[in-house]
Amino acid sequence: MAEGKSKLYAKLGEDLIIAMKAKDEGRLSVLRMLKSKILYVNARGDLPDAEIVKIINKYKKELIETIEELKKLNKPDEIEQNKKELKIVEEYLPPEISPDQIKEIVKNTIAELGAASMKDMGAVMKKVQADNPAIDGKAASLAVRELLK
Repeated sequence: MAEGKSKLYAKLGEDLIIAMKAKDEGRLSVLRMLKSKILYVNARGDLPDAEIVKIINKYKKELIETIEELKKLNKPDEIEQNKKELKIVEEYLPPEISPDQIKEIVKNTIAELGAASMKDMGAVMKKVQADNPAIDGKAASLAVRELLK
C-alpha cells in the first residue's frame, strides 16, 4: 500500500495508546493481540483494510469458538472475559450484513459476471468477498449455491 498504513490499522494504534494512558489492561490486552495478529501477516502492518478485516474476523471466530467450548466446560468467569474481548474486537469490524443483503449482493454479482451455473461459483465467491470483506463466507456460499442452481 503506497500511502502507508490503512485507516483501520492507524485507528488500532491510536486506540492502543489511549488504552495505555487510561491503564485499561483488558482493552490493552485485546488491542495488542489484534495488532500482533496483523503484524504476523505483514511485519509492517501495511495491509489494505479488507485484509485487516479478514484477520480481525478470524480472531472473532476464534473467540466465539472459545466461548462455546467454555460453555461446555461450565466456566462462567472465563466466558465473561471472552465475551468482553469479543465486544472489543467487534468494534473494529464493519457492521454485519444481513442474510437478505447477502442474497442481494450475490444476485447483483451473478448478474454482473453473467454467471449461469455452479461452474461459475468460484468466480462469483471471489468477487463477492473481494467487494465485501465483512461478508460471512458461509452465508455467501449458501446464497451463491441457491441462486446458481
